[in-house]
Amino acid sequence: MINRTGLLLLSFCLLILLTTISVVKADDYNTIEKVLTELESGTTIPQTELIEKITYLKNQLSERDSSYYLRLQAIICWNYDVDDPKQRALAISFANKQLNNPFIQQSPEHHLDIQLCKAWFNQIDGKVTQALKEYDEIIQRAYQIESLKLIADGRSIRGAMYSFQGNFSLALEDLITAQHLYDNLGLNHWSQINLSDLATSYRRFGDPQTAIKYYKQLEARFIKLNDMDAATAMITEMAIAYEELGEYNKAIEYYQKSYEYWQKQGDIFSASTIAVNISGSLIKLNRITEAQEYLSQASPHITSKDEAFYSFMKLFEAEISLIDEKPSEALNALLEAKSAFNRVKNKRGLAQLSQIESQVYTSLGDWPKALQALQRYVQLHNELDAKMQSNRTTEMRTRFNTEQIETENKQLIELQKARELELHILEQNRYLQFTVIILAVIVILFVSLFAIKQVQKSKLLAVLALTDHLTKLPNRRQTYSEAEKHFSNNNSKLSLILFDADHFKKINDNFGHEIGDKVLFELANISNLMMRRADLVGRVGGEEFLIILPDTSLEQAIKIANRLVESIAKTDLSHLSPTLSISVSAGVAEKEQDASFTELLNRADTALYQAKTNGRNRAVFNTQQTDQ
Repeated sequence: MINRTGLLLLSFCLLILLTTISVVKADDYNTIEKVLTELESGTTIPQTELIEKITYLKNQLSERDSSYYLRLQAIICWNYDVDDPKQRALAISFANKQLNNPFIQQSPEHHLDIQLCKAWFNQIDGKVTQALKEYDEIIQRAYQIESLKLIADGRSIRGAMYSFQGNFSLALEDLITAQHLYDNLGLNHWSQINLSDLATSYRRFGDPQTAIKYYKQLEARFIKLNDMDAATAMITEMAIAYEELGEYNKAIEYYQKSYEYWQKQGDIFSASTIAVNISGSLIKLNRITEAQEYLSQASPHITSKDEAFYSFMKLFEAEISLIDEKPSEALNALLEAKSAFNRVKNKRGLAQLSQIESQVYTSLGDWPKALQALQRYVQLHNELDAKMQSNRTTEMRTRFNTEQIETENKQLIELQKARELELHILEQNRYLQFTVIILAVIVILFVSLFAIKQVQKSKLLAVLALTDHLTKLPNRRQTYSEAEKHFSNNNSKLSLILFDADHFKKINDNFGHEIGDKVLFELANISNLMMRRADLVGRVGGEEFLIILPDTSLEQAIKIANRLVESIAKTDLSHLSPTLSISVSAGVAEKEQDASFTELLNRADTALYQAKTNGRNRAVFNTQQTDQ
């Protein structure tokens, strides 16, 4: 029987052995952590080096190294070659296998990451409807488990897809939210990629000048990082923006830069996609022979599975066939283009296709089909116009909502960091067996979480106390407080616009208070949309709103007030009730010799009363010298 001294000696030896093993493991895991972090960062790595790093991790890790092994499976999935159809099929097969693995299923976050990877490859493979359904489910679950990175990844990918389809309202909501999350998480690489998609959405949204500004910033960043692939992608996007501005020669100049770069890199597929874009600009300049040459170069390398480029390649081939008076060839090309456009639900492309299809049938003398195609073009064009008109309001609403939840996102980030710290500590102590330290950390963590919850609650209450519940605008207290601050600044101009809804009581009486509340919400959105970032719109009464205009003269404020009155009078409220319309009256005043903000506000109120007296649906200003 081993005596007590023998037991102590054996325990001491085992302790030394375990400590030695732990130190060796710690050194190994430090290297593994660095490699995993590098691969997860999205930084461009040469293909041979990428394969070496993934192979190293496969050899080092097993399911016993739980958190590291889980991260590795997601990395493997995302790093299949997206441009190779066979690799895409392998990625989907790999993802399905991992999703059915009970070990992977035990980690909701990593399981969701692999599911997102699978959905993305499905999208690239042309299964757009299936991918969208998967994105919706993944994002919903990501919110449930509070995984900010997955929320950002899911909304960024889905937003880019919405943008390509022409659904800009949903695209902007997703991409702006993702941008806030990436910036707050400090994920610079993914932030840049998302910003590129956001810029592209602005370009498709009808604001190519803003898009070009962002593209130039991103190009400079990528050149500084020596990421020439990404920099060239920005040059391509700028070319597309110039094309949409009608500057086709400049667009071709930028396309040529990208085309020559990809040829030099030996990337035939990327060069072929640029060749398709160049041909489109050349057709606009009636340089048909050159356009045909570029399409001939691209045709062998772009297949029907590459819908985004294949659809436009066939569309441009149809245009050239029509110009060459070969309507039958044009119809065949249009049929293939239409199939590709439908698969990716690209209404913009379908609208262009319908217009060309009408011209083809006209050349064939088939007037009924020409008329049908023209009617489809008008319908699609009207749908796109209607969507574009609503997008401005949607963009401002999206910005307002995302700015409102930015504070909540930051709090979630702190919770996530605390959770990651806990997992790291638990992983290390699995080898060191320091039970006392684990218990201490758990106690500290619970205290920290409780404190964070209290801070969240306090911040939420503070926000609610200063926000109007119905319109989500600053309430009377917050609005007046901000106005007092601006009034106290003696070195700057200040103007006020006080407006309220005309005959609002009749709206409540005739249509009900629920419709009345919705009208107030519309007034809040319209006024917010028209204001600058520095301006503030607040609800200060039942149907009364106050607009604070810092650094704004009376003349400028009058113009803004007139535009506001006119815009509201033209607003279509038929979606609330077929016979519903609304107008507002506004009073304008500029700070002059007023002794207090209250005095300035009273002058604006006097002007508002005068507007009501003069017949409503107008703006009237007030000065200390003259009442207008």
